[in-house]
Amino acid sequence: MSWREGYALGHSVVREIHDTLRIDDQYVHDEPHGFTWWPGDFSQTIKTDEGIFRQSTVTYRLTAETDFLKGKGHMRDIALALVDEMDICSFSGPVYDQATDTFKLHCSVFLADENAGWLRRTMLAATALQAYDAQQLINRLGDRFHAVHATSAHPTAGLREEPHPILKTAHKFFWQAGLHPSRWIGAEEWREGTWVMEREAQTFECDRQTKLHATFEWFCGEGVIEVTATADVPHPVLGNGLQVTMTIPLKLGQEALGHLVLDLNGLERSDYKRCHVLGSWCAHEGKLAFRMFVPNTLYTPEVLPEVLVNVSTRSIWVNEYFYEKKQQASHPAPTPPPAHEETGS
Repeated sequence: MSWREGYALGHSVVREIHDTLRIDDQYVHDEPHGFTWWPGDFSQTIKTDEGIFRQSTVTYRLTAETDFLKGKGHMRDIALALVDEMDICSFSGPVYDQATDTFKLHCSVFLADENAGWLRRTMLAATALQAYDAQQLINRLGDRFHAVHATSAHPTAGLREEPHPILKTAHKFFWQAGLHPSRWIGAEEWREGTWVMEREAQTFECDRQTKLHATFEWFCGEGVIEVTATADVPHPVLGNGLQVTMTIPLKLGQEALGHLVLDLNGLERSDYKRCHVLGSWCAHEGKLAFRMFVPNTLYTPEVLPEVLVNVSTRSIWVNEYFYEKKQQASHPAPTPPPAHEETGS
C-alpha cells in the first residue's frame, strides 16, 4: 500500500504534508511508507510506520528527518555548538547518525484518531520548520567550522537548480502570526493544565493567564525536575506562542552537555519513550533542559494540556534513565577473571 493512496491514517498525513508544502515530485524519491525529497542540496525524509494495534486503536509513528552537516573532523565542535543552538529550537532536535557520519534534525509523533486533530497541523509545521532550520544550521555552523555540508542529490534528477521556497519563507508564515500577542494568554486551557499537574506533578502553581510552573521528583541527587510553560516569552525567530521548558538539576561542563544532548536526542529517535519527540535537549541557563516552542498559528484548545502530559511523561523516563546510570556507576559489573594460561609439563 502506497502512502499516496492515503488509506491508513499515517499515510494520509504523509500525503497531506506532501501536498500542502507543494513538494515537487521531480525531486521526490518514493519509499513504501513515505518519501525522501530534496528542498535544496540536502535531503529530508518524511515517513510513517505500519502502525501498532493496541486496545482497539492503531497508533502510527510519523517521522521527519533532515540531513544538515557531516561530522568529518568537526564532530566535537559541532556537538558543542548545537548545545546552545537548540536553546531556541521549535520542534526538531539534532541527532548524530554514526553509520553515515551525518548530523540530522529529527522530530516524530505518535499519531492516532484521538490526537490527529492537533498533530496533523503540528507535524506539518514541524516538517516545514525543520527544513528551514537545517538550512540555517548549514549556513551558520558550516561557515563557522568550515564543516562539510551533508550534500546529496535526487538519484535521477540530480541537484536542484533552485532551492524550494520553503527554505526562504517557512519562518515568515509563523512570524506574521507571532507579531500578535500569544493566543495562549488568558486561555481557558490553563485550568485544564492545572488538572494535568494535579495528577502528574509533585508541586505546581499556575496564574491561569500566562504561566504554569511544576516540579517533579529527581532521584539522582539534590533538586527537582522543573517544568515551565509560558505564553509571555517570544521566540527570537517565530514571535509569540507557547514556550515549554523542562530543566534537569544537572550542571555539567559544555563538553559533557554536548555529548549528553546528542545521546538523549538519539535515544528518543531510536527508542519508544512514551512521548512525542517535538523539541530538543539543550543547555538552558547552564543546565540540561528539554525545550519546545509552539507558534501562534498552531493554537488549538488541545495543545496546552497535550503538551503538558507529554512533558510530564518525559520527566518520568528521563528520571528512570539517569537513575539507572547512577545505579550502574555505583554497582559496576564485576571484572571477569583473566583467562587461565595452560603451561606444558
